[in-house]
Amino acid sequence: MARVPYLDGEDVPEAYGAVFDRNRAGATNLYGALANNPPLLDAFVDFARTCWDECGLDEPERELVALTVARQTHADYEWHQHVPLALDAGLPEADVRAVREGRYGDLGSRREALTSYAAAVATASVDDALHRALVERVDDRTVVGVTLLAAVYTGLARFLDALAVGPEESFVGWGLDGLDDGDGTELSREDLLE
Repeated sequence: MARVPYLDGEDVPEAYGAVFDRNRAGATNLYGALANNPPLLDAFVDFARTCWDECGLDEPERELVALTVARQTHADYEWHQHVPLALDAGLPEADVRAVREGRYGDLGSRREALTSYAAAVATASVDDALHRALVERVDDRTVVGVTLLAAVYTGLARFLDALAVGPEESFVGWGLDGLDDGDGTELSREDLLE
């Protein structure tokens, strides 16, 4: 049970209600928790969207960063939200499994650098070697973008954990085949994309 109520667009001043209309990911529990402070909801959504749009990565790579941080921080809400988004963006199931298992080397050199770096941002363990590996594959603008995107998802994981914000429906589990949400309910790829 969340530690704050989940509010909706009708519960906030009219000036902030439009934020809920921009919610493309279906993250109603996250938005509902943030809505307890409407100016911060509005600012966070704009900031996070800008980080997402301007980080210098394509959509599958952004999803890899989000999934990597979710896995590193044990953020079931973020994992639950981003697995279907990643699959919908064309990320192969094998890549999602590789992130789940920390097998970043299976993703190719650029994606290995991105996910290894994102994992290190999430665990406060970026070193010179990881930084160099990323700089060899992306420009400085993208380094800043990846760093901030990973930091946003790390901070979001801490926010969700502190306020006990859970997924809108049963957790998809940490995998795609045979893993369940803890109550024996297995979800197929089709379930994830619904």
